[in-house]
Amino acid sequence: MAVLAWLVLAAGALAAALACKAAAWYLRFRRLELAIPGPPSLPFLGNALSFVNMKDDLLERLLALWGHQPRLSRISLCGHLLLFVSDPADIELLIRGKATQNKARTFYEPIEYFTHDGLVTLNGAKWRAHRRAIQPAFYQGILENYQDVFQEECAAYVARVRGGEQGGEQDLSEGLRLTVASAFLRTTLTLDRADEEEARQFDRLLAIVLRAMEAVPSAIVSRVFSPWLWPGPLFGLTGAARLVRRLRGLIDAECDIGLRRLRQQAAAGDDFFRKGRTLSDLLQRASAAGVLSDEEIRNELTTLTAAGVETTSASLAWTLKVLSVCPDVQQRVLLEVKDVLGDATAVSAHHVARLQYTERVIKESLRLLPALPVVARTNREETVFSGHTVPRGSTFLLNVSGAHRDPRHWEEPLRFDPDRFLPERSAGRHPYAYVPFSIGSRDCVGSRYAMAVMKTLLANVVLAFSVDPVDDGLTDPAHFPMTFDIASRMPGHTRVVFNARTCVP
Repeated sequence: MAVLAWLVLAAGALAAALACKAAAWYLRFRRLELAIPGPPSLPFLGNALSFVNMKDDLLERLLALWGHQPRLSRISLCGHLLLFVSDPADIELLIRGKATQNKARTFYEPIEYFTHDGLVTLNGAKWRAHRRAIQPAFYQGILENYQDVFQEECAAYVARVRGGEQGGEQDLSEGLRLTVASAFLRTTLTLDRADEEEARQFDRLLAIVLRAMEAVPSAIVSRVFSPWLWPGPLFGLTGAARLVRRLRGLIDAECDIGLRRLRQQAAAGDDFFRKGRTLSDLLQRASAAGVLSDEEIRNELTTLTAAGVETTSASLAWTLKVLSVCPDVQQRVLLEVKDVLGDATAVSAHHVARLQYTERVIKESLRLLPALPVVARTNREETVFSGHTVPRGSTFLLNVSGAHRDPRHWEEPLRFDPDRFLPERSAGRHPYAYVPFSIGSRDCVGSRYAMAVMKTLLANVVLAFSVDPVDDGLTDPAHFPMTFDIASRMPGHTRVVFNARTCVP
């Protein structure tokens, strides 16, 4: 009994010591939290109640809590600090700082539940090795080899719209996601739809990817802003987690089939890659060199598909919505496309490079309506940032939307003006005032790929259709409602009217 009593006393003393340590930690955390400007915050809960019963208003809630502060501001979730960084000078410090290079686990661990260890979520030496293996697949000379696929898929998009009701009112999201996903799969696993077996595999994989793009984003957001779901085992019990695991298993199985096929072709001397190195070719070479395992290849294919499809289709949806309410801009795009293409019926890589006004329209759409309105980083150690002490492991939210509308760097920031990206008007602008694809060493590896797809699709669409507005009361791009999960989107549906052109001026 005496031994038991001593054990009870020891356990009680240990519990009391841990409780005192936790209390001391929280009191210091609370003092540091309240020293940073921000909205009222409850003890322990912080601002967690502000995210209860979320629907399609996540970004609206975040921006309301941010309060459009030009400098550092904060919210907290159950003892975790989230810091809004909106000033381009502060964004530069954050991106360039050695202690803040890592992706924030609070935001990216839920993504990792689907992608596992991929380029978007990796950090440190492993991230650098994967980046080196993947980067060459997106060099300009390689992208030109993909242009025929981009054109075929974009022409197929136009044909599907025509096959509906000669255009008419369209919900953009589903059709654009199908087009971008199809193009990405054809240029990564290089599936040939003319081959019956490969066509069946392509259809299976495409259907799985599209299903994942519907299910995964909502599961990610629900976990990020629900602290009780942060522990992996608890989230794993939810129906959303079970669905994500099942879809990822199906994608892995199809990727394995594709990789075996490519290796068989290579062993048989099939010089499929004679026109240039594709992503799947590069990944295989990295595997042969011992840089990447088969599991890591599957992770990267899943990561790049999820990130690339969602951000590119979101950017296209925003740009088409903008064109529908800016007929003068749309007319200039149409005239440029006609001038560049001349008598050609397909958009080539040479044409894509010359569509400069179209590119400025896309850039201006991404300024007002960025596909990634928030990017998250974390600090590996306690940091003094913008005059405030920030606890180790806090999440910095790079407020891309705020930087893109900062009147100190953008004249009339709410006006849609593609020509603000002319070289003479861009000279002297802060390099971190415009970061739609992030910036620095962790910028988007596929930004040029995405731009080529977007320019190709816009060229095909404006030649075939007049993009007209729906009767939803939205007339100003600066005031389009926006929310986000993996990428930004309009709450509900993004709709326009496609009216077939009878003649093209």
